[in-house]
Amino acid sequence: MPGIWFQVQAFFFTMVMGCFAALILNFYQILIRKAGVARWMLYFLDLLFWVLMVMLVFIGMLCINQGEMRYYVLIALISGGAVYYQTLSGRCAASLSRLAEGTIAGFALLTKVLYYFPRDIMYRVKKIAVIHRRKNEDEDEEK
Repeated sequence: MPGIWFQVQAFFFTMVMGCFAALILNFYQILIRKAGVARWMLYFLDLLFWVLMVMLVFIGMLCINQGEMRYYVLIALISGGAVYYQTLSGRCAASLSRLAEGTIAGFALLTKVLYYFPRDIMYRVKKIAVIHRRKNEDEDEEK
């Protein structure tokens, strides 16, 4: 049985982790709202988000108190989230909004680079090949 000091530390760090989890949730909500995600895609993103969040909390619990889930740990997680939403969410809203806009812009750029850029290169290569083939056909016809 861990000592009282260890339990107090675990409670505090779990509260900090609850604040961090609430910050991530708040960012995700702002990001989804600004991105205007389609309903069917929202279901997939929600599932992915919560799987990642559970993994994050589980890893945090392993680091904080060797993965023990006691009632005070759950209370600390919920308290940390409540503290964040009561005190910090208003102060972080503008920063999270800018971060969400930057994330959307970065994702759009990544999409452009990974999808449109190779497509544009293939179009140009195809165009050059067709022009070259037409030249060869014209030269063969002239002979």
